Amino acid sequence: MMNMNDKIDYVVMVMLENRSLDNVLGWLYQKDRPARFVGADTRPRYDGLQTGKYSNTYGGKTIPASMGTAGKTGHDIAPQPMRVPGFDPGEAYAHVNQQLFGSPSQPTNSNQPAGTPAGMAGFAYDYDASYENWSQLDQIMEAYSPAQLPILNGLAKAYGVSDAWYASVPTQTNPNRAFSLCGTSLGRVDNSWDAVEQYHTRTIWNALPPGTSWGIYYHDIWNAGQCYTQYTFPRCSEALADGEIEAIDTFYAKAKAGKLPRFSYLEPKWGYGLGYEDGGGFYCGKVFGKTLGAQGNDYHPPTWVGPGEAFVQRIYAALTDNPAAWRRTLLIITFDEHGGTYDHVDPGWGAIPPDQHLGPDGFAFNRYGVRVPTLLVSPWIPAGTVFRSPSPDVKFDHTSTLASVLQWCGVAPDQAGLGARVAAAPNFEAALADTCRSDIPEFQLPAGYAEQGKSCWNAGDAEPLPAGVARLLVAQSKTVGELEARVKAWLDQQAPPAGLRD
Repeated sequence: MMNMNDKIDYVVMVMLENRSLDNVLGWLYQKDRPARFVGADTRPRYDGLQTGKYSNTYGGKTIPASMGTAGKTGHDIAPQPMRVPGFDPGEAYAHVNQQLFGSPSQPTNSNQPAGTPAGMAGFAYDYDASYENWSQLDQIMEAYSPAQLPILNGLAKAYGVSDAWYASVPTQTNPNRAFSLCGTSLGRVDNSWDAVEQYHTRTIWNALPPGTSWGIYYHDIWNAGQCYTQYTFPRCSEALADGEIEAIDTFYAKAKAGKLPRFSYLEPKWGYGLGYEDGGGFYCGKVFGKTLGAQGNDYHPPTWVGPGEAFVQRIYAALTDNPAAWRRTLLIITFDEHGGTYDHVDPGWGAIPPDQHLGPDGFAFNRYGVRVPTLLVSPWIPAGTVFRSPSPDVKFDHTSTLASVLQWCGVAPDQAGLGARVAAAPNFEAALADTCRSDIPEFQLPAGYAEQGKSCWNAGDAEPLPAGVARLLVAQSKTVGELEARVKAWLDQQAPPAGLRD
C-alpha cells in the first residue's frame, strides 16, 4: 500500500471561521448515503441533522434544527438567508460552556466535572439578546441547505468530509488556531480582549525538516505590518529561510503554474460585524480610523457567506487549472471553531492535554470543542468518502492536521516538539485511496454570491475596533452620533471599557 508521501507532493490548507458541521454541512446526506467510510467507526451513516429531530427550548418554545436558512428579521426588511445567524453568536469559553452544558432552566458558564455529558441544549438561551424577536432567535437553529452552499457541500460530497472532527478547545479563534499550528494554546481559553496577542511557542514551520518549502498566503495585514499568522505566531518567522509570507495572489499564480511550495497555508479575508437590531444588516465602516465590521470571505457570522463560497471555489479552480500538479495535491479545508452555531453532537471528553498549562478556572484541556467541517479534496480521495479517526479512543481535532502533515514530511509527531496532543494525534492518511482519479468535478457558484456584502468589502482597510469593544459600544448606543462619541472616548482611554465581558 502506498503512503501519503507516494501520492502527494503539495498540501494546501485553508482554515475558515466559525461554523459548526451541522450549520453548513448538516444536510449533506439527507436523502442518500456516502459511498465509503474510513476509520475505526465504520457505521454506514453520515452523522448529520437527518439522523434525528434536534431542537433547543427557550421561553416555553421549542426551536427545531431546520433545513435551510430563512433570514427573517421580524421587521419590514427583506429576508437575508445568506447572512444567518444575523448576530454574531457567543464564542468565548464561558459562552461555549453554556451552549454545551446549560439550558434555560439550568444556565451555566462554568467548566463541568470530567465526564459530564453535554446536552447541546443551551444554544438558543446563549444567543438571546434583549432586542431580538422570535424570528431572529430562530436563526441560531437554522442550518444551510446544500443548495445554498453548493461549493462547500459539492466538494464534501465529490471528495471527502469528516463527520467526527472537533475543534481543539471549546472556545474561540485564537486558542483553536494556536492548537492547529502549535499544538497548544499555552493555557489560554479565550482571545485577549482585543484579539491582538502573540503565542511565543514553536510552530509547524519550525518543525518541518530543513529544506521543506512552505508559504503563508494572506488577504489582510493584521498588526505591525504583518498578517495574522505571522504576527500571532511569531516563531514562524524563524523558519523563513525555507518559506515565504506573501499576499494571496502569489498563491493563485503559483498554483496555476504548478510551482507551489510543499506546504501552503492560506488565510481568508477576515469578516466580522455586529448585527443591526432590526436584522437588516451589520455595522461596518470607519469611525475615527477604526472599523466596526467588514465583509470577508471566511464564512464568519454575521457577514454574508457567499464570498466564502467564492473563495473556496477560487482555491479549487486555481489548483485544478494545472491537472498535472493537481494529481499530486491535497487540499485541506477546515474551520477553526463553531462560532456559537448549533451542532447536535456532544464533543465529549478524553482530549489529551498538550502540556502542563491549565485554564484560569482549572480547565485541563481534556475535552474537545464543538464539531467543525473538515474536508479532504484531492484526486486521491474517492467521491462520497466520510473519514473518521483510525483510533477508537482518540478523536480527530486540529492537531491531527499537524500530525498528518508532519508525518508526510518525514517527521515523527512525537519528535516534533509540539506537545503531547500532537504526539498522539490520529493521522488522516487512510482517507487517501491507492488509485488516482482522472475526473475533476466542477461546481457552479450562484450569481451574485461573490458580491454579497460588497459595500462592506473594503471596510477592513482601517484598523479594526476590537470585537468585544465594538459589541459593547454598539449595544450601549442608540444613535450613530452616540456610537461615535463612545468610540472616541474609548480611543482616548485605550483600555477595555467598563462592562466588557469578552
